[in-house]
Formats: sequence, structure tokens, C-alpha cells
Amino acid sequence: MRLSIIWIIFCKEITEALRDRITLLVLVGLPLLIYPLSIMTMMGVTKHQAAVEERQVNTIAVWGVGGTALLDWLAPSTNRFKVERWQAIPASLRSELEAGRLPPPPPRTNVPAAPNLRRPGLPRLPTVPEAVPDDAVLQAARGVVSGKQADAVLVIWPGFDDAQQRHDLGRVAVYYDSILPRSAQAWSRLSGQLGQFRQQLLKERQRERGLPDGFAKALDVRGDDVAPAQRQIRNVLGQVLPPMLILLALVGAIVAATELTAGEKDRATMQTLLCAPVRSFEIVVGKFMTIWGISLISALANIIGLGLTIWRLAAMLHVDVIQFGTLAMIGGLLLPASWTIAALFLAVAALARDAKDAGNCLGATAIVVMLPVGATLMPGAELDAWTCCVPLVNLSLLIRTLMNGPVASHLLFLTLLSSLAYAGLALALAARVFGREQILLGGSFSWRGLLQSDRQRPAVPTPGLVLTWFPLAVVGLFYASLALAEHNVSTILLVTQYGVLLLPVLVLAGVRKYPLAQTFSLHRPHGRSIVGSVLIGLTVSVALAGLVLRVAPPPDSVLSEMQEVMQLGDHPAALWKLWLVLALTPALCEETFFRGLMLSGLRRWGPWAAIGLTALLFGLLHGSIYRLLPTFILGLVLGYVVWRSGSLYCSLLIHALNNGLIATLVWSSKGQALDIPSVPWSLTLGALVVTGLGVALITGPKPPPPA
Repeated sequence: MRLSIIWIIFCKEITEALRDRITLLVLVGLPLLIYPLSIMTMMGVTKHQAAVEERQVNTIAVWGVGGTALLDWLAPSTNRFKVERWQAIPASLRSELEAGRLPPPPPRTNVPAAPNLRRPGLPRLPTVPEAVPDDAVLQAARGVVSGKQADAVLVIWPGFDDAQQRHDLGRVAVYYDSILPRSAQAWSRLSGQLGQFRQQLLKERQRERGLPDGFAKALDVRGDDVAPAQRQIRNVLGQVLPPMLILLALVGAIVAATELTAGEKDRATMQTLLCAPVRSFEIVVGKFMTIWGISLISALANIIGLGLTIWRLAAMLHVDVIQFGTLAMIGGLLLPASWTIAALFLAVAALARDAKDAGNCLGATAIVVMLPVGATLMPGAELDAWTCCVPLVNLSLLIRTLMNGPVASHLLFLTLLSSLAYAGLALALAARVFGREQILLGGSFSWRGLLQSDRQRPAVPTPGLVLTWFPLAVVGLFYASLALAEHNVSTILLVTQYGVLLLPVLVLAGVRKYPLAQTFSLHRPHGRSIVGSVLIGLTVSVALAGLVLRVAPPPDSVLSEMQEVMQLGDHPAALWKLWLVLALTPALCEETFFRGLMLSGLRRWGPWAAIGLTALLFGLLHGSIYRLLPTFILGLVLGYVVWRSGSLYCSLLIHALNNGLIATLVWSSKGQALDIPSVPWSLTLGALVVTGLGVALITGPKPPPPA
């Protein structure tokens, strides 16, 4: 892979993509203008609507005899009510009410609460009342309200005044139509007035009977929301903002992916690019960077527009809603999100025959992507060990969590790691599509043609293969560990190590018929290399603990969790079991995967790139930000030893001794907490000297005996 060629392709594609002024206006201009205009317009419309509703006078049709006290109570609210006696009531129904022959319907057990039109926050789902058969009053009231002859009907049932004089229960009913805005408003206003009238009657009855004020209430329950307005606004933004940003990144990626793949097929310029002396993977990376850049520009422009709008509203409300650092972190999280989207859309668009086909495919893909992202709008959705491994959903929940407060470091690390793994898989899919010229040039698509192996297989693994294999292993380890969460630590480690790391690698080598000795460096090491490996294995952990953990000590919770893993439970297991599960098994499985398959596949990039990248991936696979640096340094040492000695057996020995020594130390502590970061300087310097001596003793493989 030549970076200069990739840069040339990227510059060509990005120049052509951004040359269109309309594209720039849509990607950058609209987000900076549409958010302030839409928010201010919406606020103006809402304010105007509230003023109009406040000035509206609701017509209330009052049916029934008596109720003078109630109507007198409603009299001060005549600026909001227009009370009409017997309006639009059928003559037969009026005579029945005046004669007192019409009994009230039975009371309902769960009357829905009146909607508060001014109440802030999300609306509640209405309570479904019990089914009551229609009676004559209900049918007549339905015709009056639905016909808009009145906004609501207030029925005063017979015997209301007598019940009030006896201090008994007076019965009234309000009929309204919740679908009609004016009727719903009338019910809201009228229910409030009726509630106040009821409280006034209770106070008068308690005063006449000499009862204390709390007699009827009995229990005063006060609920105080400790979340300030600032945090409540952040919570709402945290729910709405992530899906919106991902959707806008999707829009930018759809346009760019269609133009750079299916558009070139329509213009017949893809053949010219393929005839150039460049590799298909270099074309993929160049086009991917272009789509990623355009998607990122679109998303960042939307963040800037949203940020300016939010700050303007916060200044008007005198509330500090969001800090600049939080907004910058949200922008940083768009990098892996737009990476995944760009790689996925590049692969899907390359499969299309023309621009129309690409639009249909990318539209369907966008819907599939947004469905799980939309689930993050649910109040119960939160970032945990499961959701941090779901693509794009994890980033949405991470942004939401950042809006509400700090994020646990291990969840942040796992979210970013899994996001990079999924992005790598999407990019590998795009590279696979671009490696099939029949599909790329607009030929008929078939899954068999996409998935079939190359006719001329390389003798050893390639960089593209191993870089695709790593994210598969990361995803497999995550979900296998979570699926086995109810089992003990030994079972989890054995299944994930052998089932996810070792077995798939051996199957891959067998299917592709890789030479095992060359692929996994299975050469007999020199005697000096064996001695050096023993010295390194016995001292490298002490050196790392004395240096790295002294400078950046992990929190006590991480140390206690690591100690629980290293002793395979709450109490140390048998020493032989610790060596088997924690020393021999990781040495065999992880070294075969990293210093065998990974290092062999990256060999063509040179020693430093191969060793460094393998060490970095080795550190990332351990899934802890606190273990990343020491594991990365250990990976550098192991990679150098294999490269120098030509033998995987040396790294197996170092890895087993390193883990075994730590397991033995934990076993000897009898369950007591270890103070690892406080390794004395004398012991640290001595371990460094012995480790350096061991590295110096590593030499080339032992020559075969003469024939």
C-alpha cells in the first residue's frame, strides 16, 4: 500500500466532489442557517400559538337543574368561558333532567387526568377508561361537541343541590372531544376550575365540622425533582442529538458514495482508474477517505450550527446548557461513526449497477442503520457492557451519557474499540468489492462471486486478511464473554482463548493451505535465544510494574478486578490451574494469533510497522485502557523477539513465564490485595537490566544440522 498514491486519489476525488457549489451549500451552508432559523421560527410560532390559545373563549353548554354555587364559582372565569344553559339539548332529554328521572352513570374507577397544556416535559400516555355503553346523554353530548356547537358539555345531574346541602357527593359530568384542540382546551380549563371548587367545598365542610385542615387529605406527599433545568435540557438534547447527527452524516455519505462509485460507472470512468498502475486497495482507501471527509464535513457543520443555536437559546434563558469541551468530544466521536458509515456505504454503492440502483440500495441501508439508532430515544436505553458493542448505537448512547455527566473509562474504551473494529470490517468489505472487477464495472452481482476465494492465493497471509481478521476476533471476544457472563472465570477464558483466537486461526491456515512453519515462525530457536527468553519472561513484568504502573497507576477498582481474574474467582485457585488457564493457554492462543498470524501477514510492511502495529492490536484486544500501555510495551518486546529469533517458541516461553509469575504472586498472597504500583526502584532497575540482557541475547534461528 503506497500512501502517496492514496493521497493523489483522495485529492482528485475530494476536489471533484467539492467543486460543485450546490454541494457545498447543502453540506455546510444549510446547517449553519437552518438551525437558527428553524429554532427561532418554531419559538415564534409556539409563542404566538400560546397567546392565541390564551385569548380563546370556550363555549360550555350546561345541562341540568341547580348548581348555582358551581356556576357562581365559574362566573369569575367568564373571560375564558361562555356558559350557555341548555344549549343544543334535545327536548326529551331536557324534560327528563328537569323531572329528575335521569340517574347519573356509574362512576369510573380510573378517570383520565386532565391534560395540562402548559406543563413542560414529555406528554404522558393517557389512561384508558373502562368501557361504558353509550347512554342518551353521552350520545347527545357527542353530537353537540363533534358538531362544534359547544366546546364541552357540563351536565349537572339531578339531586346536585340536595347532595351539597347534606354534605354528600354531588355528581357532575364533562363531555369533551380530545381530538378537537378547542374541546381539549375547554376540558383542561374546566377540570382545573372544578378541582378548585371541590377543594373549596372540602375546606368549608371541614371548617363547619371543626375538623383539622389535613382531615380529608390525610397524607401530604411532595416530590422534588433534584435535577436542575440545565441537566434536564441536557438530557433532552442527549436523546435527540445523537440520532440527528448520525442521520445527517448518513445524508452526506449517501451523496458522496453514489457519486464516487455508481456515478463513475454511469460515466464509464471507472475503467480508466482501474487501468492506472494502482492497486485496488489503494483506490478503496482513497475513495473511502473522500466519502469520510465529506460525511465528516456535513456532520461537523451540523454540530457548529446546533452549537451556535443552543448557545443562543441558553443565553436567552440564562442557563449554561453545554460546555465547549463536551461539544468538542461529541465532534470527536463523529470520527468513528462517520468512518463506519463511509466504509459501509462505499461497499454497498460499489455493488450497484448504476446511480439509480445505488440510491435504492443506500436508502434501504440507511433505514437499516437508523432503526437500532432510533432505539436510543427510549428512556431506558443506556450504555453498558452489551450496548457498547452494538455499532453506531454505542456511539449514540455514549454521546447521550456525555451530555448527562462523566462516562466510565472502561465503557468509553470498549465503545471506541468496538467502533473501530466494525469500521475495519466495513472497509474490508469495500476492499473486497473493489477487488472484484466484474462487480465493480457494472456486471451482474452474485454473492458467490463476492465471497469466493482468489484463484491465485498468496503463500502467506496478507495485510488485508489479518487486519480483517482482527476486528472479527474483537467482536467475537466481546460477545462470547458477555454470553458466558454467568459462568466462572476459567470457563470464560478457556472458551474465548481456544474458541475465538486459536481455533479459527488454525482453520484459516488449513483452508488456505498456508505453510505452518513459515506462517507461524515454527523454527527451532538458538540456545542463546532460549536463555534470553527465560530472562525476559521472569523480569519483564516487574520492570513494567515499576515503570508504567508507577507513572500511571490504575484505580483500586481495576486492580481488584484484575486480581479477581488472576486468581480465577474470589479466592485463589490451585496453582496448577492458574498456570494452565492464565499462563499456558494465553501464551499458546494469543501468540499464535498475534506473533504468528498477525506478524506474518504484516511482514511485508517492514519490521517496525509490523511489530508496532501488532503490539498495538495486542494491547487493544485486552479491552482496558489501563492495561493498554503495559500490554503494548510487552507486545513490542514479544514481536522483536520473534522477528529476531525467527521462532514463535521464544515468545510462547516469555508469555507463559510472565503470566505464570504474576499468577504465582497472586496465589502466594492468599487473596490479600497486592500493591503492584509500589515496586521498589532497586527491584525495578534490576529487572530492567536483566530484561535488557535477555533482549541482547536474542539471536537468529539455530542453523539446521548438516546433511
